[in-house]
Amino acid sequence: MAEQMDRQRISIRDLASRAGCDERTVQRAIRGETTPKTRIAEEIAAALGVSAEDLWPRFGIRPAIHDATIEVRLFPSRAHVPIDLWREMLEAATERIDICVYGGTFLWDAVHGFTRIIKDAAARGTKVRFAVGAPDSEGVMQRGSEERIGDALAARCRMTLVHLEPLRDVEGVEIRTHGTPLYTSMFFIDDMLYANHHIFGSPAGENPVIELPREAEPELWDTYAVAFDAVWSSARPAEFPIES
Repeated sequence: MAEQMDRQRISIRDLASRAGCDERTVQRAIRGETTPKTRIAEEIAAALGVSAEDLWPRFGIRPAIHDATIEVRLFPSRAHVPIDLWREMLEAATERIDICVYGGTFLWDAVHGFTRIIKDAAARGTKVRFAVGAPDSEGVMQRGSEERIGDALAARCRMTLVHLEPLRDVEGVEIRTHGTPLYTSMFFIDDMLYANHHIFGSPAGENPVIELPREAEPELWDTYAVAFDAVWSSARPAEFPIES
């Protein structure tokens, strides 16, 4: 894609304008971080005088009914997800940010200004739901035991709630605690899902993350969304201030 742009002397700004998208979408596509939605991909390709299949081979794949394979991006661990990717996706969110974790302290440790990013998202009308592990729940206690870290996970849950306290009265932000057995930490950012699956006995940060655009496999995406909603509906509003 970058080669076609250089050859035709088309700038990122020009290409974004022709494709009807923002410059960040083009930048992420150039770096191979994301594949644009079908309409945008076709507009970008048309502007460059090529087909979407030339730029992104998956658009040329028409699986047979018996072939259930889909193309997704897999990060070997959550630590392999670029910090800039988290930041760019969150800062671009316009509809929803739904996060379901036990601890999730990495968001504040690694994503500089995470609280401000969430406040800014809510200010522009993005709905934010944050489900955190209830520190005293059986699910959190069991996970701590499985990972052989004792009550350290419960402590991280409390720390996350402490971080979230400044957001408690922000319009558009809801914070709840849950005690469900969490097999997957889920991060929904508009129509993109980052699913951090949990391997028995292994910390979430060392487990793989699947990047799944909704359009890639709507039914699978909806399966995760239903799971999030089930956790959310069983969760209770977080109580502040947090007891130590």
